[in-house]
This record gives sequence, C-alpha cells and structure tokens, in this order.
Amino acid sequence: MEESPSYKLRERFIPESQLRDAIKTILAEMLGVNNVIQSSRQWYDTELAYSLLGLNSVKQLREMVRSGTLRIGHEVRDVRSPDSLVPRYQFHIEKCEQQLALPPEKREARRTEVSGKERASRKYGKIA
Repeated sequence: MEESPSYKLRERFIPESQLRDAIKTILAEMLGVNNVIQSSRQWYDTELAYSLLGLNSVKQLREMVRSGTLRIGHEVRDVRSPDSLVPRYQFHIEKCEQQLALPPEKREARRTEVSGKERASRKYGKIA
C-alpha cells in the first residue's frame, strides 16, 4: 500500500519547552537519574527562564519585570553584586507560572522603581 504525497507533508510540531521536558525525562530514565534531585532547583537566570516559561525572548521577560507583571521580591530576585548598576535577575519558575496564569486584571502589577544611577546607565546604553 503506497502512501499519498500529502500524508508525507503533514508534520506535527510541539512547543520547544515541551520537547525539552520530554528529552529530559527520557534521558533521566535512560541514565537512571533521579528526577527529584534535578527538580529541586527553583531559581533560574534570565537566559534559561524565558524558554522554561514558553516566552519568545529574554527581552519579553525583562519587560514583564519592568511593567510589574513579574515582581521583584516575589517571582523575581535581583542577584547583582552590590557595586553593579546592571540588574541580574533570577526567576522562580513555579511562582512566575502562577502569576502569569492569573487574568491580567487580577495581577498585582507594580512598575519596578528605577534608581537615578540605573536611569542614567540605561540612557547611555549600559543596561542589558
């Protein structure tokens, strides 16, 4: 029985985050690694967090912090060194997912206050 050409063209796509989860699960099973140990990590840097949350870019995640959708001290923490002007955010994935699951009108959005030094560094393009 010969397959039709249209059958060969149909492909199924899944989100990248779902694919990563599936690969992690399969590799953990193959290697005999305990998933409980790996899942104990709660805070992720921006570069990993955006993809774990299913967002399109790091910029999109940072804008959620600036707009107050994700709040410093709740879903986000700033782990920069004391003398640094550039924030280094880490995100609690579970808390971020809970906040983003709420309807927009129920979220407690508070714009992130920006210090004078940070404002100046943004003006001159030094903030990421």
